[in-house]
Amino acid sequence: MAQRIHLATILQLEGELLLYRGPEQDQWSLPGGDLLPEHADVDSGMAAILGEMGITVDSIEEAFYETLFIPEANGHMVYNLFAASSWKGEPTAANGAELAWHKPEKVVDLPMNEHERAGILTAFGLAKPRDDNAAILAALQNEMAIEAKSETKPFESKREAGRDLLRSLSGGDDPDVRHAELRAKTPELADAIVDFALGDIWSSELLDRRTRSLEVVAMLAALSGRPAQLRSHINGALNHGAKPEEVIETLRMVAVYAGFPAALTAWPVMEEVFAERGVPRPELSL
Repeated sequence: MAQRIHLATILQLEGELLLYRGPEQDQWSLPGGDLLPEHADVDSGMAAILGEMGITVDSIEEAFYETLFIPEANGHMVYNLFAASSWKGEPTAANGAELAWHKPEKVVDLPMNEHERAGILTAFGLAKPRDDNAAILAALQNEMAIEAKSETKPFESKREAGRDLLRSLSGGDDPDVRHAELRAKTPELADAIVDFALGDIWSSELLDRRTRSLEVVAMLAALSGRPAQLRSHINGALNHGAKPEEVIETLRMVAVYAGFPAALTAWPVMEEVFAERGVPRPELSL
């Protein structure tokens, strides 16, 4: 199930809402665009997209409103919606695109993605929120869990098994690229990591990839002071089908057995990963 992260913002002027329509497109949408690899996070990505339109929003991180999960043909879109209380600039559209101001209540009559329309109407108190999020998240977690289970198949070599782990840990990246990155960063260790750590230890069928990922998250959090590795393996756990609640519970166990300072150090890393992936903050019954 493919995932696309999209950023959009509500901009108002004298009671009207700014909408965008691309060249040769029928549907209107909020100003925005997809999160790109060069964007450090969703906040800087939103700021960059708006900047290209001549718009500046003060304290963009405070303008975040909500995350929607919108079904698409081959997966879903994580739709991060911002609502800017104040902004500056003269909005411009390039390459034949069109900008127009509309009253929020007129959105019901405009051609628009129904989920985006519902998000806008809900933001203005004109409709009740629709709840597709739970169903899409459940489908995504199920897809990841099935994939993780299917990947315990035997491989012809430890190198092949390790490279498949590189792929699944990254959420589907080309293993050639990931292996080359390892060799560039740590040429003396790269092949040992792929062949032994991933191809031998990780690839044993006695534990599935989801369980191993959560174990690694716990160990890295307990060791503390390794934010880059922890971030990578929290992403890996989610890619292997772990639920956000299970990641949280893992760090709660770290607090009990490795100390609260270790868990408190790991907690912001986890929150950042959730935010970057558009994962809603789970509500736990404690």
